[in-house]
Amino acid sequence: MTSLPSGERSIRVLGCFILGSLFLPKSAAAEKSIVKTNDYEVYTDGRVGGFLSYTHGDGRPPPAATPDGMVLHDVPGGGVDAATERQVIPNTNPPQLTQGTIDNFRIRSGFIGNTLGVGVRTPIDENTTITGYVQLWTFVEGNGRRKAAAIYPDARQGYLKVQGLWGSLIVGRTRALFSRGATDINVLYAHRYGVGFPGQTGVDNVGPTLGHIGYGVLGSGFAAQISYATPVLAGLQLTAGIFDPVNLQGAWTRTKYPRPEAELTFEQAIGSMGKVILFGNGAWQKLYKEDSSVSDYAGGFGYGGRIEIGPVHLGGAGHYGRGLGLNYALEPSDATLDPNGVLRKFDGYYIQSQVVVGPVDLSAGWGITRVFLNPEDSIEFCGSDPCPPGMRGNIPHSYVKSQMGISAGVVWHVTPALHYDFDYFRADDRWWLGEKQVVNFFNTGLTYTW
Repeated sequence: MTSLPSGERSIRVLGCFILGSLFLPKSAAAEKSIVKTNDYEVYTDGRVGGFLSYTHGDGRPPPAATPDGMVLHDVPGGGVDAATERQVIPNTNPPQLTQGTIDNFRIRSGFIGNTLGVGVRTPIDENTTITGYVQLWTFVEGNGRRKAAAIYPDARQGYLKVQGLWGSLIVGRTRALFSRGATDINVLYAHRYGVGFPGQTGVDNVGPTLGHIGYGVLGSGFAAQISYATPVLAGLQLTAGIFDPVNLQGAWTRTKYPRPEAELTFEQAIGSMGKVILFGNGAWQKLYKEDSSVSDYAGGFGYGGRIEIGPVHLGGAGHYGRGLGLNYALEPSDATLDPNGVLRKFDGYYIQSQVVVGPVDLSAGWGITRVFLNPEDSIEFCGSDPCPPGMRGNIPHSYVKSQMGISAGVVWHVTPALHYDFDYFRADDRWWLGEKQVVNFFNTGLTYTW
């Protein structure tokens, strides 16, 4: 597998966070009308805020080495890669360092960054409307922790939507469908006004954070698309579309066809007490090698549901597939492919609870994302492949095995527009050759919405 230079990898990881971090469910957006006539309506929505975030825990596992400095294997992918305080291990020559400790404060953006959306809605007839919508995202942290560094807006969404009795058609860029239901649970019941997991670069990354994404939740992301949603019939709705294809790094850098994605949802009221929502979704992408007709595919499926009975809300979701990545669907990363370029399989499981007590929301969640090695990952290299009988050799890479997250939070809605959050996230990361890392994140801050 071709590895990325560290600088390019950092840029791609940051892009992963920005793409995979937060997705507003349809029910979570509030609108403020600016101008309304018989011919059109102009409206806006948005939010601003910031958080104090404290990180404490294990440093990233260093490469395994013998006392004389011979590297046995490295530890690529996964975990939290942040500035770490380390000590020299006694009796090592050349000197080797301990795993060390991360201990740091930051002022950062939350799971949803600062956003500004503007839409124009025009009626075509009494049953049909056309809407144009553009949404910009930005963040509060300085890139590289430099307060003079410019902060550029991210044009996260921009689409037109035609809606009538026949359903709705979207053309442009907005949320993808694969794993949309799981991401909705994360937003609605956990981190809409919080932080959760800041990201793989830990205390040093900028932009919107990840909540539970990468720890049981596969972020749906935003993508260019043409998609259609049926009318709701007996609680059922099917949304399907074609999406701009994704190129993976390493072996699979060429595509020919758009990527199909779909989601089927079912919603049923439980009298006047609440509702139940079920969902299933999936995506499939054909991939090709550069300068070759050799092909493969990446894709998978997601499933789950949520139930609300009075003040008690509970959601659960899962996903499975190949070439999916840790954070968002079809993510280029060291975890996605083995050294021979063969796509690995992934799965994830997520449970999230919320209890509403007056103006206060209490939440707790658990999730895990797992990576499964291919047979090629287990070959012991010793100068020839495979090793001759009787020779032990060594395995050069310890790839990420699992990422488990535990979260808890309290949100006080001071007013309908002002929200105070305190949330905690515990990231527990494991690798296939025994390395582990546990990092704790404590976050608190305010968000103003309109």
